[in-house]
Amino acid sequence: MVFWISILVSGLFACFAIKKGFYEMWTLGFNIIISVYLAVLLGPVVSGIIPTGAAGYKTLTVLATAVACFLILHGISYTFITGQFIIPFPRIVDLVGAGLLGFLAGFLVWSFVSLLIMTTPITKNTFVKEIGFDTEVQQTNISYVSWWCNTVNKIVSSEDGKRTTQQAIGWLLKSSEPKAEGRVAGTSEPNKPAEPNESKPNTIEE
Repeated sequence: MVFWISILVSGLFACFAIKKGFYEMWTLGFNIIISVYLAVLLGPVVSGIIPTGAAGYKTLTVLATAVACFLILHGISYTFITGQFIIPFPRIVDLVGAGLLGFLAGFLVWSFVSLLIMTTPITKNTFVKEIGFDTEVQQTNISYVSWWCNTVNKIVSSEDGKRTTQQAIGWLLKSSEPKAEGRVAGTSEPNKPAEPNESKPNTIEE
């Protein structure tokens, strides 16, 4: 079901992009990519500045970073680019090109949202897992977010960028990992119940 939701969201973005045109959609898609990249990479940094043990604080930190970055970038791009200049493109480019950009941007947004949902306690619910919010099923969305982040890293960062992206996503996914139960403190061995004393049969000495 989650797969079809992603296709639906991507299709809606594609329809929106066709109405906007290739020029505006290119700018919007760029802002979305950079916002997701900054949210994933800056998530551990921001959460370290405001340490808290509240449930879901990692998810809220990354989400807030993404929204803030997008609003800033969109405001800048509208003020200096899309709000000042209009670059016309052929009709076929506005239809096919903008639609393709919109579809890719929509899939990125949904993949990012799915990644955040994976870090919330709601994924412990059986029904939520059955509809597709499971780590194994969500590998496509996680890989898609990682690919875009790694692509940006290749342009703006060093060769260690890919490892940094994997570390950031791994840090975020640790929020959804269940805590180990029934283990002895300070060890990795499970706490085994004490075995009852074996009673020996009474024997009569002759």
